[in-house]
Amino acid sequence: MVDLISSLPDEIICYILSFLPSQQVVATTVLSKRWNLLWRSVPSLDFDTAIEDFWRRRKTFKKFYSSVYSFLVGRGDQPFYRICLRHICNSSIDITKSIKTHIRTAVSGSDRVQILDLKFHRDIVIPSVVFMFKTLVVLKLEKITVEDISFVDLPLLMILHLKNIISPKKIDLPHLFSGCPNLEVLKVLEVRRQTKGKFIRLPKLVKVSIDKPLLPLEIFKDIEVLKMPIFQPNLNFDFHNLVELQLKVALDWLLVLKVLNHCPRLQNLVIDISKV
Repeated sequence: MVDLISSLPDEIICYILSFLPSQQVVATTVLSKRWNLLWRSVPSLDFDTAIEDFWRRRKTFKKFYSSVYSFLVGRGDQPFYRICLRHICNSSIDITKSIKTHIRTAVSGSDRVQILDLKFHRDIVIPSVVFMFKTLVVLKLEKITVEDISFVDLPLLMILHLKNIISPKKIDLPHLFSGCPNLEVLKVLEVRRQTKGKFIRLPKLVKVSIDKPLLPLEIFKDIEVLKMPIFQPNLNFDFHNLVELQLKVALDWLLVLKVLNHCPRLQNLVIDISKV
């Protein structure tokens, strides 16, 4: 059988490998001498410890994590395209400390990351520098603690997901949005938030998913997809571009009809009937 993959240039192989979890990427080192070092140039770090029996495989995990961490530190100026770290198992003290160091190295040691996807326990504190990562296009944070967000500068960010995020202070969403002028997809779930300033319009926003009606709907008036609980019936504007709407209601069909009157282009409607 002809090995067509090995005949490809290194850049193409690394691009293909970037779609695989890092565990599988590292495993390619056994293929040949050429592959032994090739994995170090893969522009993606995808590390997920969501294993069923964590304690049984704890030694394997620690060994692999140590190798990935050493690899990250030793990469020098080689660019990263994506960093995905999802550590959802119970953490020992040494692993927790290592992850904190790992994250700080990742977000401050490279200026080319476009996708950052992080999910941890709340004892992991993510430095606020992630909100000043000017090359980021996708930022997803879940079940973590972030430092005080005093400055936000994400000029290229298109996708922002925040779920179950804790901060020493409530997250000021108007301040956060002001640093994301090109945002297209927004998801905010289970986040302690406050409103100090005035919400700005996000002209490129297309899709929004929120779990509480704490944001003024007028900033979403031009979006195409909206998922949220039922909102106030006294709307004074129409969603002229809305084509998909997902609502959570408590059998208040009259309110649903009032909402539909403000969605002239609606094509898909999903209703989640909740219990009072």
